[in-house]
Amino acid sequence: MYLPRELISHLYSHLVKSTHSLSPPVLLLVALEPDALCACRILTALLKRDYIPHKIQPISGYADLRRAGVELVQPMRSSSGGSGGVIVCLGVGGLVDLEEHFGLDDDAGVEDVEIWLLDARRPWHLANVFGGQPRSSNEQDVNVLVTSSAGVEQGRILQSYRAGRGGIIAFDDGDIEAELTDEKEAFCGLAAMPELGEWFEDPALDQERVEESEDEVIPDSAQTGRKRKSWSDREEEESESEVDEDRPAQRRRSNSVRDDVASTSHTADDL
Repeated sequence: MYLPRELISHLYSHLVKSTHSLSPPVLLLVALEPDALCACRILTALLKRDYIPHKIQPISGYADLRRAGVELVQPMRSSSGGSGGVIVCLGVGGLVDLEEHFGLDDDAGVEDVEIWLLDARRPWHLANVFGGQPRSSNEQDVNVLVTSSAGVEQGRILQSYRAGRGGIIAFDDGDIEAELTDEKEAFCGLAAMPELGEWFEDPALDQERVEESEDEVIPDSAQTGRKRKSWSDREEEESESEVDEDRPAQRRRSNSVRDDVASTSHTADDL
């Protein structure tokens, strides 16, 4: 999902209202770059002013990001005994699929862990921008990419969106809606298509294929003129052909030889 610029304060306002003394601290994953460090300084000043607990984890590369997903992010999930929370990625994570990188692409999904993605590097990973929505526990197929839900339209967060339900949210600085229109249509179109395995395993489609095959009737003339051979008949023919090839060729006597023998017998009688 992505948050448009006109709703830039929507998530932070909800965080301020919902934070209490027992709330888990906000986890800041900060890249070791000047822009990310400056953004971390500004954000921590806001968090301190609003009495929001937080902790900072420096990230020097993708190995550190994956390690942070295993050691810090996954224990926050309710399925792992955690109580959820907010994770802010500053200057890191925009180029990779965060669900897969953090190990959240299983049946449980993102759950109640909400990831804020603020990264100036390009290109965006489309799974973070137009996907990454939280999956409900009663969904029949958890592997289907959802692009529209309550308060979200084709990955775009609306004013009616209720924060705190988890998911991956990319903060748009204006280039997503301005430059990724074609990519959004393509991504949403692919997400709406059924999986290849689901198409072949659909019982309704299987029944239609059976009915179509039954409707194709071969004419009687074609059936009488053409008879299928069983495997045993084919094996017998192949064995006979092999025997004929191994047998030495016999020379046939011509009619001229027979005439010569007959004339010789007549000459012997005359003598």
